[in-house]
Amino acid sequence: MKLVSGYKMAKYVIACVFLAVALFGLIQASDLILGNVNAGDRILNSQVVFAPGIPGGLVSRAVNYTGIYNITAIRAYDRTFNRTGQAHITGGGLYQRYVNLALQTRFIGSPLDYLVEIYGR
Repeated sequence: MKLVSGYKMAKYVIACVFLAVALFGLIQASDLILGNVNAGDRILNSQVVFAPGIPGGLVSRAVNYTGIYNITAIRAYDRTFNRTGQAHITGGGLYQRYVNLALQTRFIGSPLDYLVEIYGR
């Protein structure tokens, strides 16, 4: 009898661990973190991108940066309460002098609120 309850407990623990990992991945999926900020790097661009939710639609915005320094790190932090955004690079990127970011909500009617920081030297 104890073997069966131990087996059920093991299945329960495995299910809980799987659920926790899946939820952690979902929470972290909305931020874009690339590169490292090292000594000597400076902030090249910092801006807040906000757009209210549209009933029945998705919201998207583009962030484009061009400068004279090479980009060493890109940070795009989703600041919405339920973290419903997604960010990805559409051009340029690390170790280049420009980057194009696409920011978009994943759910219909959700607002978009990102803090975008670009570092370089």
